[in-house]
Amino acid sequence: MNIGIISAISKETKTLKKIIHPYVKKTISNFKIYERRFKKNNIFLIQSGIGKVSASISTMILINLYQPDIIINSGSAGSLNSLLKIGDIIIPEYTCYYDVDLTNFGYAQGQIPKYPKKFIINKKIHEFCKKNALKYQLKFTKGLIISGDSFIRDNAHIKILKVQFPSAIAVEMESAAIAQVCYKFNIPLIVIKSISDSSDNNATFNFKKNISIASFQFSKFVKIILEDLINT
Repeated sequence: MNIGIISAISKETKTLKKIIHPYVKKTISNFKIYERRFKKNNIFLIQSGIGKVSASISTMILINLYQPDIIINSGSAGSLNSLLKIGDIIIPEYTCYYDVDLTNFGYAQGQIPKYPKKFIINKKIHEFCKKNALKYQLKFTKGLIISGDSFIRDNAHIKILKVQFPSAIAVEMESAAIAQVCYKFNIPLIVIKSISDSSDNNATFNFKKNISIASFQFSKFVKIILEDLINT
């Protein structure tokens, strides 16, 4: 099995690198890739950079060079749900864009033409994650995560997003783009995120303060998922 992992920034990638150590490091078109062969499986971790375009490019690099059987997108996210606290794990069932608006042509808010209203995470894989969470007594929240090219950092923006996407539990900058590419090429995707901030007026400060906590939390779950995938 070929397993691709995508994280956006170095602090997120750092914790994931520890999981797959020892690894071989490569640089392709300025993207850092960390390769590890374990038993009969291959793991390819790529640091995408921030935002939808960087995420899409990194996903295509994994697909073109390594033909992954599954892709894991792991990183931090800002909460849109008051019940979610710093370090809480979310494994979304759906993801979509919050900054796409073609409603004047009859599409849903966040929908790209010729694509579904929301990108659905493979149900079989989601059940696989749920089973492992229960097995290791790890709590997680499921639901909708939304993506766009802005770091959400004020209460006014939160109010708008909650009106447009009332079921959204968190927001970040990559997962919907990765999901779109995976949908196009029919590759199963797992999204595993951890809360770093509340997307409010203190989000920038709290993100910087808590990114290490969030990274540690999601990396624990990724490790469990990898071990079970490898042993399946």
